[in-house]
Amino acid sequence: MFFTKNLRVFLIVGGLITMIAAIYAFNPAFALKQMNGLEFDAQYVFLFRHWGIMVGLTGLFIVASAYKVAWREPIILFSFLEKLFMVYLFFSNFFNPETAYLNAKFIPFVITDVTMCLYTLGYWYEQRKSKI
Repeated sequence: MFFTKNLRVFLIVGGLITMIAAIYAFNPAFALKQMNGLEFDAQYVFLFRHWGIMVGLTGLFIVASAYKVAWREPIILFSFLEKLFMVYLFFSNFFNPETAYLNAKFIPFVITDVTMCLYTLGYWYEQRKSKI
């Protein structure tokens, strides 16, 4: 049961990586330039900051769920859905000529989210298999 056995490490590492998004809440201009190679547009500062704190807190709760077992299932479900939607957004816009130049800038984020979604599916599969 690989996924179940390594769940705590997965939650800690995945949560810490997810927490990096909090930089968008505190310094969106720096984050956009350094992490995405994009120019900052002050018109969207509330959106960037909201997204950054939401995803940053998601990462914090993922790490917390490594230690607080009662929190795991709802946090893993929320995290899975949030990350799956990001993956959907990336691939649904992959061939859109208006956003194609952005796709390369988000590849590290998508790789992280795909990895976490696949690990979550593996964990859920093992949990379902062990209950049968």
